[in-house]
Amino acid sequence: MISPPIRWPEKLGRSVLEIVYPRRCLCCGDALLFKGSLRFPICGTCGRALSPIEDERRCLVCSIPLISELRRCTRCSGRRYNFTSNFSLYEYRGPIRQIISQFKFSNRRSLAGLIARLLRPELERRYPGLALVPVPGSRRSVRRRGWDPMHEVARVLRRAAGIEVISPLVRRGGGPQKGLHYEERLKNIGGTIRLRRCGNRLGGLPERVVLLDDIFTSGATADECARVLRQAGVREVYALTLAMEM
Repeated sequence: MISPPIRWPEKLGRSVLEIVYPRRCLCCGDALLFKGSLRFPICGTCGRALSPIEDERRCLVCSIPLISELRRCTRCSGRRYNFTSNFSLYEYRGPIRQIISQFKFSNRRSLAGLIARLLRPELERRYPGLALVPVPGSRRSVRRRGWDPMHEVARVLRRAAGIEVISPLVRRGGGPQKGLHYEERLKNIGGTIRLRRCGNRLGGLPERVVLLDDIFTSGATADECARVLRQAGVREVYALTLAMEM
């Protein structure tokens, strides 16, 4: 039997390089120095701080933790969405906020693997067998970045877990949603989400799908995506988001 080649020179070179140019945790900025994953530069402290929302009592629609309400939060009691429900894993703060910011605004494309790894257990547990529909980014941001964040995460999930991914939606026009109230967000995004040209000619769309997005704020984006999908024949649209603004 031929022994595998010794790889110690490569390991030594990597160690020396890390000492001279130490990587830093993308969340807190501390030097890692042999700590953290080569693909996901996060220190142990920030990794342990990635704590999902653990409240057992959540709104049946948006999944925000309930205080005194019984089944729906006050916000969702007064609204009618085109999607059936949303489930968010984390609160949009701390390390998870840094991860999303680095991913989308600092062009850290490799973080799609970490985000997919965080989403995968909940996706498989809550929505087994359902096709995944990534929420499309705006043309301007995709052109500037060179790739679409949610499509990238969905691509990783398809490759790693064999999850079916379909991309029937495109986004045209519309300004940023940040800082707008719910009604303003609805007006801003209204009409900007459309079916991809010839996107559902081959046998139609599934009856039930899961929208994939990074942040759930008011539900306006998920609502508009779900409206377009339901008009195309989808009966139930669920949303799975990495974080929720609370």
